[in-house]
Amino acid sequence: MNALNTIRKKLNTEQVEDETQQVAPPEFKTSIVKVKPQPRKHKVISYGYRVLVDEEVPEMYTFMYLPDPEQAEDLHRGYVPAGFSAGVPVDDQMVYFHTREGSTGPEYQVVYTRPDPDGGDVPAAFSMVLEWTDDVDAIWIQALQRLEDSMELSEDALNFLDADPLWLFGIADPATQRALEKTAVVPMLRCMGQRPCIEEWFAYLNADEKGDADYRWVVESFAEVELPQPWTSFKGVGSVVCYLNNESNETTWKHPFYDYFAQLLNHCRRSTHEEHIKLRINRVLWAYEAESQTDLQSQMPLVAPKMVKTLGEILGCDLVEEPFMVRTLKTFLKAFSQMYHEGELDTQEVKWCLEIVENERAKMAVAKQMPYETDPTEQLDTGAGQVYCIECGTVATCYCPECGDCLCEQCFGRLHARGNRASHQPNHFIPCAICKVNPAKLQCTYTRGKYCTDCYQKKHAKTLPKFLELKPLKIDYKQPHARATEDSSREVEISAAKLAEEADPEIKETFSKPAPLETTLGEKWHAFYDLRGVKYYYNFETQESMRRPQDELICPPAPLDAAAKAKRREVVGQLAMSKDPRLIPDWHEGVEGPPKDDDDD
Repeated sequence: MNALNTIRKKLNTEQVEDETQQVAPPEFKTSIVKVKPQPRKHKVISYGYRVLVDEEVPEMYTFMYLPDPEQAEDLHRGYVPAGFSAGVPVDDQMVYFHTREGSTGPEYQVVYTRPDPDGGDVPAAFSMVLEWTDDVDAIWIQALQRLEDSMELSEDALNFLDADPLWLFGIADPATQRALEKTAVVPMLRCMGQRPCIEEWFAYLNADEKGDADYRWVVESFAEVELPQPWTSFKGVGSVVCYLNNESNETTWKHPFYDYFAQLLNHCRRSTHEEHIKLRINRVLWAYEAESQTDLQSQMPLVAPKMVKTLGEILGCDLVEEPFMVRTLKTFLKAFSQMYHEGELDTQEVKWCLEIVENERAKMAVAKQMPYETDPTEQLDTGAGQVYCIECGTVATCYCPECGDCLCEQCFGRLHARGNRASHQPNHFIPCAICKVNPAKLQCTYTRGKYCTDCYQKKHAKTLPKFLELKPLKIDYKQPHARATEDSSREVEISAAKLAEEADPEIKETFSKPAPLETTLGEKWHAFYDLRGVKYYYNFETQESMRRPQDELICPPAPLDAAAKAKRREVVGQLAMSKDPRLIPDWHEGVEGPPKDDDDD
């Protein structure tokens, strides 16, 4: 049995080897394109490119054709390009022929669409789009049959289309083949629209849009650069951008600055991350200086939203999501500009800048995780409930306007026993007339009682007459005693500009200032200065700019009667200082403000 199995294995092995030897590799017969004696009418939309395998064109992409129909024996080798598009006009319509690179060879597609006679976007009743196939003769015969059955074209048009498609659409044309040979040596910029898109510029520099995403700025700079004199550009045959030298009448596909940007792209690929950033910053500063020398009147300052945004893109900062980085980028711009004028930027400086950016992000992440601590003094204005001493945490009994702290009696005496603090005078809290616990913040103008916010709104307000529009008087514990007792008859008119200057916490020499307190715009608005030194604010998220503060937005205090103003300040000062029961002047119907004293006459 073992011997028989061995013989069977040998027979099977020999049979498989025989069958393997019988299977020969497929043979591709080079086709010969037939020439029809009729004028050429094709219009090349895109020449496409040669398909290369091991730097050679495969046999399935080759054919033989006659460059000159009169010389029948002079056959030349031609190549079917991938990405080729052309059209042939017939009866005021167009029949399109496209090629692409397939798995086993070139694939073809035929498209015919008659547009709407009324000018609409929807095509007419008949349209033909034949799917991709690798058999050019079969797809063209199918296309002619469908066009003939639809009776869309005339008999002369059908006779004109009855030709070899490679010859009819210009693939077997000496001009097309010469253009394909030229694309293998000279770079070619395709333009399928009115202007070349960024993808076409990537292909022009032999760059990959995903693999070379970090060097996109090189391609964008190449696309935006202006042609030098005397060069001009135009869209030539096959949707190829041609460059014309008006002095020598030389026409070429090669951009005058192609070699410079190709070398710049290769240099960026070989450089490190820090060297790449250094190169970009040098180019940005150089472009800024060149632009300022060309048009000095309209040139914006260096620290401008455009330059800050550009530097943020270089350092990988998203200013929409990270507005806190704007101030740091302004400092970087000033430092880089100084180094640029003194000499060359240092790579170590770039490394330190990257570390600073990461440290700023870490600080912001830590700050967001920290719990928000409220100022106890804020409860004197808006909050309700009890106020506690900032030193010992017990219930506070007074407020020091000079220190800005809520303190108990023991802590106030201990902290204000000596030094300049000994002259501070506290404003003692008045207990609420109802709860006897919380400090009173409102005084009723009807009963003259003092109440906390909760007791006044929930209890006392319900006992007041409804036909009277009564508003309570706010007890201001933050009013300093010295300011309340000074001579207030002297009127001081403060303009809107003065208010904005006093509210700005930063010094004038700094080039980054936040919005004034009375016109706070939020963290997304950042301060800049124009050429005239006028301050404005810019939002990187909405890309809006505005000049704040404005005179109409900052309203100065309305002038008051001198006597009434002095009397009011005196009453408020006494309420804040005295521990005795506090009374307000009698209320009189129809009389605005407190009544005049006999001593005022």
